[in-house]
Amino acid sequence: MAVFSFLNVSSKRKMLVFLWSLSPWFFLAIGLHHFRDIAWSFLLYHGLCLLPAVLLNRHHWQQHLKLPSRSDLMALLLSCIGFSLFTWITYSLLSDFLVDRELALRSLVDRGFKLSWFLPLSVYFLTVNPVLEELFWRGVVLNELCDEQQPILSPAGIWTNVAFAVWHFLVVRLFVAQTFVPLAVVCVLSVGFFLSWLYRKRDSLILPALYHSVVFDLAVIIILTMVVFGPIRFSEHSKLAPLFARIQG
Repeated sequence: MAVFSFLNVSSKRKMLVFLWSLSPWFFLAIGLHHFRDIAWSFLLYHGLCLLPAVLLNRHHWQQHLKLPSRSDLMALLLSCIGFSLFTWITYSLLSDFLVDRELALRSLVDRGFKLSWFLPLSVYFLTVNPVLEELFWRGVVLNELCDEQQPILSPAGIWTNVAFAVWHFLVVRLFVAQTFVPLAVVCVLSVGFFLSWLYRKRDSLILPALYHSVVFDLAVIIILTMVVFGPIRFSEHSKLAPLFARIQG
């Protein structure tokens, strides 16, 4: 019960934001499993879940848009290069453990993905997604539930990052190998804590949004690139070739 002690407040706004932090489960479940469509999933999550909360609670984040310093941008560049190389090498060595390629391709095909979508979807995912997620999760949820005097590891800060991480289960279960699903969610949780710490340390949402984009979301695009464009092993040809044909069709 101590974990939820931060809810013992009179503020209806805090309760509403707390409940809204659960809403991605609802919107993504509809988009991914009812409509079974990538475009609908992004529209529901970004347009109906995140954007209204971001706009209605803009007083929380408008004062936290300080530009990063040169040293921050240099660290960001090195992180981007290092993590991208790490992702590529790790996937090359452990792809069978990390990603169920047949499952990933089938999930994409069943939700309307076409090869012509890859570039615009990647650009959207590297721009709109990190901006809205940082404004919502750090700018609204964290700021509303976790006072500036409270550490990130307070119950409110922990809840913010747990809520950010666990809904990703709905997505990762469609793409990664079953044995890796729990670890993938833990990785997202670690990313959430890092971005929250970075936001509080720099008092700016711009730098976390940049890390979210060119470090972590870019890693997802690298893996998707290798899934969609990587060579097909002879042993996989009978299972994967029909899926590739549908993507290209």
